[in-house]
Amino acid sequence: MTARRILIAFALLAIFSGCQSEKDSTVPEYLLGVWTTPHPKYADRYFEIRNDAIIFGHGGENFEVHALTDVDQTREGGSILYTITHLNHHGQRFTFAFYYDPANNGAVRFKNQRDIVWTKETS
Repeated sequence: MTARRILIAFALLAIFSGCQSEKDSTVPEYLLGVWTTPHPKYADRYFEIRNDAIIFGHGGENFEVHALTDVDQTREGGSILYTITHLNHHGQRFTFAFYYDPANNGAVRFKNQRDIVWTKETS
């Protein structure tokens, strides 16, 4: 390749990478914290969203910490769908998708279990 072609290739790469949509990987403040539900099936379960991790409480003292890699927000009708991408301790990639409703101090409903409401613990 000539120097001119290499320069053009780099210029096109820079232009196209600059045109990609930006994802904001920071977690909105209102999602940070510990979320629980009174639903009997999950009464001893929780999840905690932090800026750098998501923690899944499995009952008692059992929990898993997953490194947070990306947060994506999209609109689905009148709802906000958040998808958090995270890695377990083996480096496996997972997604955690839920709807957030800001009414009444906020509520989370999992995309696959919309009938169960999770609320944030207050300090």
